[in-house]
Amino acid sequence: MRKGQIVLSIFFAFFLLDKSQPATAQIYLKFEPAHSIKLNPGISLAAVGDVMLGSWVIPVLAEQGADYPFKKTNRYLEAADIAIANLEAPFTEDTVAFEKKFNFKVPPKYARGLLAGGFDVVTLANNHIMDFGESGLLSTIQTLDKIGIKHCGAGEDLYEAHQPAVFETNGKRIAFFGYSMTFPTEFYAKKDSSGTAYPEPELMQHSLEVWENFVDFTVVSFHWSAEKRETPKDYQVYFAHLAIDSGADLILGHHPHVLQGIELYKNRLIAYSLGNFAFGSYSKLAVDSIILKAYLNDDGLQYAQCIPINVDNREVEFQPALLDGERKEAVLCKLSTLSLNLNNGRNILGNSGIILGDWAGFHDDWLLNIAVSTFWNSGSTTDIIESAKSGTTEPIRKSGPVL
Repeated sequence: MRKGQIVLSIFFAFFLLDKSQPATAQIYLKFEPAHSIKLNPGISLAAVGDVMLGSWVIPVLAEQGADYPFKKTNRYLEAADIAIANLEAPFTEDTVAFEKKFNFKVPPKYARGLLAGGFDVVTLANNHIMDFGESGLLSTIQTLDKIGIKHCGAGEDLYEAHQPAVFETNGKRIAFFGYSMTFPTEFYAKKDSSGTAYPEPELMQHSLEVWENFVDFTVVSFHWSAEKRETPKDYQVYFAHLAIDSGADLILGHHPHVLQGIELYKNRLIAYSLGNFAFGSYSKLAVDSIILKAYLNDDGLQYAQCIPINVDNREVEFQPALLDGERKEAVLCKLSTLSLNLNNGRNILGNSGIILGDWAGFHDDWLLNIAVSTFWNSGSTTDIIESAKSGTTEPIRKSGPVL
């Protein structure tokens, strides 16, 4: 479905001194480094955190159009095979709200903005999708079905809520599961009532193990932790590891509205919190976030990149924008620090924002040139080379490309 096709090459480029020859040439090399490298990743995936288009956003959408929040980021999402977000408010016109402090909803006519933004699938497993009850949830599901965006994490009953959204691209099948672990517990689906999917361990484990036989990749999203918390709680680590042990290939977290660290576990990436994306608030604490782009193959993570974005609505007015310069570096530095304890002190994230899978643990005497003809610009090649050569054990002492 996506426009960008993954092409990877290992090459050695050099200048020819003979003026009668072209200035440069490419020689394709065959070599065998210490670790086997598979350079044919199965899928590319882009993930963002919370999308809440209600509240303060609605009058902006009315004036600027449904695609307004995504105009500065859609090219990066569209370039991936699949893009996913956490949809934090129902698309409904209902007026009867659940009794709690904050209730959000969005007129269904603005749902088409998600398509313009490049999204293919959303998770509904969160603490706001049931703000307007079953009718609000069903209206959301009908709206998404109408515009062709897949969804997971909530449904008419327990069975439907726990069903994955299955996506096929590039000859690969991907299952997306969504789970909510946040209050109110009344939002959890039951055998005979609608709601969100709660990851009861045995049920989640069974679902993932069964679906592993029918798909090539499994992505699991969790709505968990506490708002504004920058470190994962013990139960987050437990459930993330359990999901991977049961067959998950990528774990995506949200709800804190701020970034939490990233972990590599069994060569599967865990993003404990992706922070906010387009979110209808003016919080002074939720101001920076990332777009996570990942390549997955049969061995798990091939590589990923964290792209810092500005989500401070006092500056961007509900339209996330890419960061550059010192602020970009500061976000990556903080994310690297938050990730250290999750990886036994190993720095998996350099200043470039690139994370390499376990295949990249080769020795300093190996020179690996990886050309990335993908949704990242060609400038990223240098960063990947430097990450590979250093094994990402130390931060890369230079700025990454401005994307």
